[in-house]
Amino acid sequence: MSKNIIVLGGTGESGRRIINLLSERLSDLKISCAARRTPKAGILPEHINFVPFDINDKAKSIETLKKFDLAVIALGPMDKFALQAHQLCLNANIDALDINDSLQAADQIHALNTEAQSKQRLLLTGMGFSPGISTLLLTELAHKKASATGYYQCRLYMGAAYGGGETSPQAILASFTNHLTCWREGTRKQVETPWQDTQHQFAFPALKKPADLIPFATPEVAGLGCEYVAEDLDIKHLDSRYHIQHLTLGFAKFMSKYRLGERKNTFFSKMFFNNGQKLKTKKESDPDTCLWVYPDNNPQSGLMLHGVISSYELTAKMACVVVECWLNNVFFDSYGVKAVEHLSYKTRQKLLQTLALYGVTAKPANTQNTHRADQEFGWVDSVSSDINSLRNLGLNWYTVTKQHPKMAKRQQEYLYKSEIWRALKEATSRYSFAKFVISTLLAWRRDNKGLQHWRDRHQGEYTEIWKSITKDMSMFSSGYGNARKLLGQDKAYRLYRDMFLETGKMEMRWLWPNPESFNIFENKENVILEYWLTWLRNYAKLGLFTLSESKADSTTICISITDCAYAAMFKELGCPELADMVREMEQEALAFLASQSNLNITWNFKGEGVVDITLSKALTLQAVG
Repeated sequence: MSKNIIVLGGTGESGRRIINLLSERLSDLKISCAARRTPKAGILPEHINFVPFDINDKAKSIETLKKFDLAVIALGPMDKFALQAHQLCLNANIDALDINDSLQAADQIHALNTEAQSKQRLLLTGMGFSPGISTLLLTELAHKKASATGYYQCRLYMGAAYGGGETSPQAILASFTNHLTCWREGTRKQVETPWQDTQHQFAFPALKKPADLIPFATPEVAGLGCEYVAEDLDIKHLDSRYHIQHLTLGFAKFMSKYRLGERKNTFFSKMFFNNGQKLKTKKESDPDTCLWVYPDNNPQSGLMLHGVISSYELTAKMACVVVECWLNNVFFDSYGVKAVEHLSYKTRQKLLQTLALYGVTAKPANTQNTHRADQEFGWVDSVSSDINSLRNLGLNWYTVTKQHPKMAKRQQEYLYKSEIWRALKEATSRYSFAKFVISTLLAWRRDNKGLQHWRDRHQGEYTEIWKSITKDMSMFSSGYGNARKLLGQDKAYRLYRDMFLETGKMEMRWLWPNPESFNIFENKENVILEYWLTWLRNYAKLGLFTLSESKADSTTICISITDCAYAAMFKELGCPELADMVREMEQEALAFLASQSNLNITWNFKGEGVVDITLSKALTLQAVG
């Protein structure tokens, strides 16, 4: 039997994402959007039914909710609405889930447990980013007894590139307080806010220095205080803190001194929202989000989630995962009010497995994964089951509109930390190294002039692009050519190649989606192929190479790249040995892109940038009856 689902607050920052994700992944699901205001054109898919909904009109709201099987409560701010929507759902005799992030609201919602049980209804609460995904990581560590004393910490980092929703500032303002309700020694306690204790800073990946942290009262405090916490959990202490780019600890501490009335709260919330919209357009505004949960003041023993994704997207994905699990009867024997910490280990594992299908996975915070978060922009993307949602589909380094704000600095770091840079410094004095740099800049200018005929050949649509291409080629050749004179060809080529490929690996990790992103697609091998071929075709249109495609059979595609302009330019500039390096970079990037799929990839290098590539889908073994 098909189910009807209504998303309350469906036009908000998280609500519309929930609707879009659900409608793309579960196309047969009947979804309605409920809100006070009619959504603007283009915010929601055309087939989504809009239902006017005023939560203060109790009778009409109940009649509306009775037409549905499940309500997703994405209203905000939760401090204001608290249990109102949940109570309406109970009165309408339907199940509900929320993305609540307020301890004050959580206390009121948990108070509905007895009524929900008596009506055999399920209210799932705190099913967003934090709590929600953060709680899944916390309970995973607690199940494995990561801390012998039950001591855990949660750290959140959110970049400013997404601006935020209209109600988010109210939740942020509510978190500024001089006294926190916390989970300490296995009980609920009121403590003075630890603004500048030994834990007030944290070293997140990809940040140059430790970030100041704002402590907050997490809704898990309410859940952990319930009698029906999952039996496998022993959590005695939970310390949760966050950092939002451009939001200072000093401002939070200053604002915590004042209890704002409704008018002032509204004023500051609007100011926050407007500033957030301005900040997201700033060049340095970060698109990254990081969640790190760990035991015993030991981050390396914890679990980490990092990627180019907003906290709103992560909230929406968690809510969609819970909806999907509800549809699949994962909670069939559960009634009452349940947060993640009340669910069985088996149910929590199902949530984690379904999250992975949405491309959201946590990894052990070991050296390898911390490096991937730090240097390769993490592993979580904002992606849905629509191929057009994949990052930079069809774009390349010359057509992409906006690079990651850390890219330019990262490229410099890779050069300055490289072995070739060290070898050049060791082979020169301070004076001769300065001469080397000046000579390289002059050679760059000379080589760029020498490539004028390539720019003349591509006048028109790609004029500006070819200015960038020839600028890059002349930069590579001038730097390498001068290094070759100083170090000799064998050493210069080996070290330059290592630096080029390592930098290219980092750059391609941002340009292309993460392998985990393709898990949301039913036939991810086909989607990986389509993504890669779209990139190749558009790259070939620029005139950088000739592309040939053919099918050997139903599972195998053959690609040939010939007439490589990169190779021809390197040859002209006296550096023919560099001809295959771009293809080598692409080979590593494609292997990584397909690393979690059943694609087999074979590269046959023929020199001068020419390569034959065979991709085949491995046959899946069938069970014998």
